Amino acid sequence: MSRNFIEAVAHRRSYYHLSDRAMVDDSLVVGVVDELLTTMPSPFNVQSARVVVLFGEQHRDLWRIVIEALRHIVPAERFEKSKTKIERAFLAGRGTLLFYEDEDALNHMRSNYPAYADNVAIWSEQSSGMLQFALWTALEEFGYGASLQHYNPLIDHAVAERWLINPDWRLKAEMPFGAPLDSPAHRTNATPAHSRRLVFGEKE
Repeated sequence: MSRNFIEAVAHRRSYYHLSDRAMVDDSLVVGVVDELLTTMPSPFNVQSARVVVLFGEQHRDLWRIVIEALRHIVPAERFEKSKTKIERAFLAGRGTLLFYEDEDALNHMRSNYPAYADNVAIWSEQSSGMLQFALWTALEEFGYGASLQHYNPLIDHAVAERWLINPDWRLKAEMPFGAPLDSPAHRTNATPAHSRRLVFGEKE
């Protein structure tokens, strides 16, 4: 991982045409998941984040579940287009990270800090988002392309049954990744950064 942090962040993009070619050993992906689960901040150190890592046929099973779930809700004339997109952009990849938050851990935090109970759900989303961002950037540094998807809660029950997921875990997002087969869309930034921030007390 040779880029500095800002370069790595800027290089992180969404890729929608993937292959299952390994860019690094799968164990390195699992290792960075373990490292970031340990180091990512969480409110009151609740450590409510959970990640399920799927490779190979397990990964492909997930996206078959998504396809079958969509078959029941997408109009027939649009279903084949949706199916092709999922097969090319997600199922064809190397693996998927499933991001969960443990509701049991969060409920304990609500009980232990009742004054902040109304904020727990917000803080949980923020903490999960930081982990998603960090792992997305790490996957890019390994040479993988990835994207962040949200087929939850449509697939929650089927996924929980397939992999015997703890019922207290709530699925937040899915991150398919693989060797990129094309370039991401050109990054556009119609709104300049200086119009979206305020600075007070800066010294020259």
